[in-house]
Parts: sequence; C-alpha cells; structure tokens
Amino acid sequence: MKDEKFWREGMDGKRFALCSFRRFWFFGAAGILGAAVSAGLYLLITVALAGPPEYQVFSQYRIYFDSEKYGEIQDYYNAYTWGEIMKTDEVLDYVMEALPEGITKEQVKASVSVGAMNDVKIMPLTITTQDPELSETIAEAYVYGLDRFGHSIEGLSGMDCWLLEDAQEVPRGTKAGNAALLGLILGAAAGFFAWLIWYCLDDSIYLEADFENRYGIPVLGVLTEKRDALLQKELETALAVRLKGKERICVVDAAQAAGRKESFSAGSGPEVRPVKSSQEWEECSWPFDEEAVERMKQSGVLLLLPWGRGSGRMAGRLVSRLEKLQAPVLGAVIYGAKDGFLRSYYGYYRHSGKKGGRA
Repeated sequence: MKDEKFWREGMDGKRFALCSFRRFWFFGAAGILGAAVSAGLYLLITVALAGPPEYQVFSQYRIYFDSEKYGEIQDYYNAYTWGEIMKTDEVLDYVMEALPEGITKEQVKASVSVGAMNDVKIMPLTITTQDPELSETIAEAYVYGLDRFGHSIEGLSGMDCWLLEDAQEVPRGTKAGNAALLGLILGAAAGFFAWLIWYCLDDSIYLEADFENRYGIPVLGVLTEKRDALLQKELETALAVRLKGKERICVVDAAQAAGRKESFSAGSGPEVRPVKSSQEWEECSWPFDEEAVERMKQSGVLLLLPWGRGSGRMAGRLVSRLEKLQAPVLGAVIYGAKDGFLRSYYGYYRHSGKKGGRA
C-alpha cells in the first residue's frame, strides 16, 4: 500500500527507548562476544603465533655533554636521535670489538633500541634477542663500546653505564584486558547499530498509533496479557459506540491469518465482545471464501491484531486485501500487549482503585 511507509514514520523517542530497554540483553551479549573475539585474536597473535620467546636486557647510561666548549649541545639530541646513533658504524665498530666471533653487525642492529628519555642526559638502552645469553653479551659489549664512543666524538665528554640488568623474558599477552575492553565496546556498539537498523525496518505493532498512522483505521482498544481493567473498560465502551446498530460483526484475526500460535482462534470473539453486546459475532478465517466476503461487505470487519514483533506485515496485507474486496473495516483491537510496556509508555495505573489515568 502506498501509505505503508513505516520506515518514513517519525521517531517516537519513548517508544524507541522502551523497545531498546527490552534488548539490553542483546547489546550485552554482543559486547561479551566482541570482548571474547578481540581478546582471543590478541592472544592468538601475541602468544600463539608470535614465535619463540624473546629475552631483554635493560640498561641505563649517563651522557656527559661538553657544554663548556659546545654550549647547549644537548638540545640537539633526543630519543630518536640516540636510537639511530646506536646503530651507526661509529658506535658499532667499538661494540664489535667486545663481541665474540659469530655475532654480526646485523644481529646487533636488530637487537638494540632506545626508550623514551625524560632527561636528555639519561639514556635507556634495551637489547632484545631470542637468546638470554646473547642479549647479555651484546648489552655488555655496549657498555664498552659507548664508553669508547663517548670519549671519541665531539660534543661529548663521556658515557657511563649506571644500570645493567640481567636478561628477562619479554612478557606476552599483557594487554589482553585492554583488547577485551575494546572488543566489549565495539561489540555493544555494533549490536546497538544492528538493532537500530532492525528497528527502523520493523513494522511491528506496539502502540495504537503504529496501526492508525499507517492505514487510517481506528484502533478501538488494547487487551493486555493480564487483562488490565481500565483498558478492558475502555475497549468495551469503544466497541459499544463503534458497533452500535450493527446486527452482525465479522472478526478477522491477523495472527490466525499468519499462522501464529498466539492466535485467539475460535475463541477470539467472546474475548473481545462486550458483555452487553447484542450483535452476532462471526470469525472469518483467512483466506476468505466468496460467502465470507459477502458477509463482510454487509456487516463490516473488526480486525484483531496481535501485539509485538511481526504483527504489522500480515495486518497490512489483510487491510490491503479487504480494501480490494470492498469490505469495510470498522476498527481494530490489539491483543496480547505487555502490561509493563503500556504502563511505562502511557503512564497509567493498572489497578482501577488507584487514582490516576492515562497521561
């Protein structure tokens, strides 16, 4: 139908919030799944696929600048500069003098790194290899090499090793918690956006306005799961006024037409029919035969709409079919609604003895 553009309907913030609250379990499940996948991938890459363990030696050097001759020369050095200098031949030639045969310059270059320097005069140096003895050997060679280098280059007056630790295995998978947290956030966000897309495309009937705005057919009332007394009274009054003067009413249940289990089936008429009603209520099952169509044309049709997910599509199809058959639709009744949902949306008191009404 040309008016069945539910994706163009305005956003009802309260309806959206209430529907979202009912999906918190989905957002949580998506977040937990995202956390598990993220942490699993992180551990797989950093532990299972990372190869043999690595061993690291941490050392610290005091750099003495020749400020009397060159002024504030330390301003030209930083961690990046020293990291590059440690791999130059000016340093490596001295380092190689202290290393045994069999260790190449390429091995030394690949093993050395300089950490962040909070003080330009204090340089943290790290040696990392897959052999603890090799890491310690190269670190000790740098002690000798940097002492020679510090006395040979202009601008420096020396470099002393203040700290030289033993080789320690490099820990792996230490950021699994951070990876899990990131996965949790991304998973929950992905779940929310997936739900948002589904919500925009969902044509389910939760409120009277959902049906009325799409098809221009009045909803005469709502029956809740717990048979709210106020809503029951409201429905009886609306039916009595709307169906006044009718001798026969044809009732069509959208759930029965869709084959849903919650259909009221043959008992739908007595559930909706007002106590004092004098009309004859007849249930017309879909698909309609020719005789049923003639009776519906003469008496009019009352639609019964199940509340909740999946109800809108079949209801729209029934309305379209009835229009084509020229059977007038007198109104609709929504049944099976969640009491808590309607109470939260409309703000009414369920117990008729309490003061209050619909907001």
